[in-house]
Amino acid sequence: MKKENVKDLSNSMQKRVDRQKKLKNEKRTNLIVKIVIIALGVLIAGAILFAIGKQIYKSVNAIKPSDDYSAGLTETGFIKGVTASDIVDMPDYKKLEIPLSDVEFTDEEIDAEIENQLNAHKVLSDDKTLEIKDGDKTNIDYVGSIDGVEFEGGNSGGNGSDLEIGSGTFIDDFEQQLIGHHPGDELTVNVTFPEDYQTEDLAGKDAEFAVTVNGVYVLPEFDDDFVKEYLSDYGDTVEEYRKALAEEKYKENLDKKIEEKILEETTVTRYPRAFLKHTKAIQKFTDLKNFEYINQMYVSYYGSGYSSFSEYNGMTDEEYDASLDETAKKTLKESLVWQAILEKEGVTITEDEVKAYLTEQSGEDAFDKNVETYGKEYTMAMMLRPKAMEILKKYVTVK
Repeated sequence: MKKENVKDLSNSMQKRVDRQKKLKNEKRTNLIVKIVIIALGVLIAGAILFAIGKQIYKSVNAIKPSDDYSAGLTETGFIKGVTASDIVDMPDYKKLEIPLSDVEFTDEEIDAEIENQLNAHKVLSDDKTLEIKDGDKTNIDYVGSIDGVEFEGGNSGGNGSDLEIGSGTFIDDFEQQLIGHHPGDELTVNVTFPEDYQTEDLAGKDAEFAVTVNGVYVLPEFDDDFVKEYLSDYGDTVEEYRKALAEEKYKENLDKKIEEKILEETTVTRYPRAFLKHTKAIQKFTDLKNFEYINQMYVSYYGSGYSSFSEYNGMTDEEYDASLDETAKKTLKESLVWQAILEKEGVTITEDEVKAYLTEQSGEDAFDKNVETYGKEYTMAMMLRPKAMEILKKYVTVK
C-alpha cells in the first residue's frame, strides 16, 4: 500500500476515534446535567416539603388563645382528674416559721405612711409669707402672648392651674422663674418655645406670660380631725390609726411571707400536660386582650399604636409561645399548691364561702359577675388561695 493511502487511512481512523470521544463526552455531560437537574428537583421538593411541614408543625403546636376559664375545673374549683398532693413536693406546712422582723410594721414605716397621706391631701394656702421653692406644688393663673398678641391655649382662663416646680411640665425655665415668689404675687415670665414644639405657629418663638400666684400647697397637720376626715376606716384618733395600720400591714406582710416561703420550698414533680396547655391558652387570651386595650388607648391619645402583637411584646410569635411555658407553670404551680393543701386537710370550698368572700372584696353582685365572665368553676377556684392561707396561718409560728 502506498504511503499516501496509509496516511489517509490513519487520518480517517483518528477522525473516527475523535468523533467517538466527542460523542462519549456529550453523553457524559448530558448524563451529569440530568443528574444535577434531578438532584436539584429533589432538593427543591425537599425544601418545599420541609417548609410545608414546618408550617404544619407550627400551626399544630401554636398556642391558641382561649377565654374558657372554667375548662378543666371541677364544680369546687379543683383541677379535674388531678390529685395535686401527688405531684407536688412541699415542706411540712404545719411547722412553718417566719421571723418577726420580716412581718412587723415598724414605727418608722408608719411615719412614712403618714407622710404619704399628708402629701396626698395637701391644702392650698394663700399665706403671703410662703416662698416658692423647688419641688413645691403651686397654683397659678397665666396669660401668654407673643409680640403683645395673646395666643390660643396660653390662657388659664382664671381657673387656676396646679404646677409642681421642677416637674418640667411647662416650657423652658418657666417654673424656675417662680422660685422666690409668694402667693398674691403678679410677675412676668419670659420663655422661648422649642424649635420642635408641636404647635408650628409657636415653635421657636419668644413668649411672655403674665402670671398670678394663687397659692402654695402645704401639708396639713396630722391630727384626730385629719384621721376622721380621711382615714375613718382605721379609727377616730391618731393613736387608733397607728394601731390599726400596724395590724393591717402585719397581716399583709405575714400573708406575703407565708406564700413566698411555701412556694419557694415546693417543687412540682409533674405538670398535668392538658391543663398546662390550657393555662397557656388562657394567658395568651389575657395578653392579647391587654394588647388590644393598650393599643386602642394609644391610638385614641396619640393617633397611632403598635403595628402588631409582636411589636407590643418585643417577641416573635414563636418566642412568645415559648415564653408562655414559664408563665403558665408559675401560675399552675400556685394552683397546685393551694389545691394540695386543701386535699391534705380534707377541705372543700362551698358556694356560700365564695359568695361571702367576693362580696367582701368587690360588692354584692361580685359572685354573679364573675360567674358570667369566667364561669362558675373558675369563680369557685378564686377561693383556693384564701382558704389555703387560712389553714397555713393557723399553723405558722412567728418569732
